[in-house]
Amino acid sequence: MFIYICNMHYKIGISNPVEHFMGVQWQIKNDTGQNIRVQLPSWRPGRYELASYAKNIRCFTVKDKMGSAIQFKKVTKDCWDIFSEGHEQVQIEYEYYANQYDAGASYVDGGMLYINPVNCMMYIVGRMDEPATIELDVPDDYKIACQLRTEGKTIFTQNFDELADSPFVASAQLTHTTFKVNDGNIHLWFQGQQCPDMDRLIADTKTYTEAQIKIFGEMPCKDFHFLYLILKTTFRHGVEHTDSTVIAMGPESDWKLAAFYDNFVAISSHELFHLWNVKRIRPEEMLPYDFTKENYSELGYIYEGITTYYGDLVLLRSGVWSFEQYCESFNGDLQKHLANPGRFNYSVAESSFDTWLDGYVPGVKGRKVSIYTEGMLAALVADVMIIKASGGKARLDDVMKALYEQTFKAGKGYTKTLYRSLLEKYAGISFQNYFDELIDGCGYLETHLKTALHEIGLTYIFELDALNNKVVKLLKQSNQTAGQQYYFEIWCKKP
Repeated sequence: MFIYICNMHYKIGISNPVEHFMGVQWQIKNDTGQNIRVQLPSWRPGRYELASYAKNIRCFTVKDKMGSAIQFKKVTKDCWDIFSEGHEQVQIEYEYYANQYDAGASYVDGGMLYINPVNCMMYIVGRMDEPATIELDVPDDYKIACQLRTEGKTIFTQNFDELADSPFVASAQLTHTTFKVNDGNIHLWFQGQQCPDMDRLIADTKTYTEAQIKIFGEMPCKDFHFLYLILKTTFRHGVEHTDSTVIAMGPESDWKLAAFYDNFVAISSHELFHLWNVKRIRPEEMLPYDFTKENYSELGYIYEGITTYYGDLVLLRSGVWSFEQYCESFNGDLQKHLANPGRFNYSVAESSFDTWLDGYVPGVKGRKVSIYTEGMLAALVADVMIIKASGGKARLDDVMKALYEQTFKAGKGYTKTLYRSLLEKYAGISFQNYFDELIDGCGYLETHLKTALHEIGLTYIFELDALNNKVVKLLKQSNQTAGQQYYFEIWCKKP
């Protein structure tokens, strides 16, 4: 039976909780009575590699309003032609295997329905801009966490891009806390054990959120949702979305450990910074996203590297972290950089392009670098260069705010040329060598990093730990000059 709330209506439920299958019924008004083509996304934003989501689909069928079969043909691994000519109503049904419990996939069992629609929900080619409703077939005591408007068990979306970028969790065990930051609302949803010190978490979240808002001048949404999945096993994964983030952390038994809490706040700050950087400030080649193929970009050092840099730096500048806590995190990233021989063989720009090839696996030893780690270190160098060259009057904050104003607010994406021009505008110097060596070159980062750290009175040394492993430590120089002290205070001051 067809019950339409709008032209696109999805009904989702847990069809087999033991085997982790969810059921999808997709009801479509086909007013033109023509054949249609349906597409399942081939990747998800936030992880720049192709995914084989279609391998999780079984029992794919197409029916008309009377329940009779409509013929279809699979034309690619994740695309189907539906021979719906003469049919004003079409219903597509299938089951999806949802048994990956991380921040970017989907998972169902007897107690929850957690869905990233980009994994498992299709769109009609040529009709992505149509609104849709998603009806959840779940028990009445289930709460629903989602950035989209929700009424009862129905979620409303304006188009497929919005739907694809709007994960949701439905569960009776969800806990929810909300509070105001400036003119907006922050929502903390926990599936699993929530933070045992919620007062501290709320205070820290308010603090670093306010600091990030000051960088860009505004909160771009009225409500922002942190969807936390707290696991019993060791895990750390976060994915950004337009007005929300999903963060999977574990084990829950480590909640009271200082290192676990610091890690938790760090990934939360990182994902919040994505609210501006990549969800709104986006490379030209990713505006709009093409869900059917690779969206190649060499700018990962901006959308992931700069985000990694600010995720931690904002915690330091806002006072959520001490300098020692910041160093603990920085040392881990620096250790990864120095332990990777790929820094001599492949640039961060080339490595960004190749995330679609092998960016999320170790790959061949010494082949590539991380856009997160190398991009973070390159961002620090750029920040200090601007601070020093401008005499402390400008910094990377100004570049990011200008990108936000000139691209997102103008309805367009950014390019490498624009980013470089803004760096040079606020620094008042050329960044030619910076791009030649740090972004497009190999093996130069340590030299630039040492220079930048020296300008703000910092250095790093190597020590042996208890197991005689060589470890790197970032230190504040005990004999800082007046100039170094001045630039250090600007570097770590509140935004």
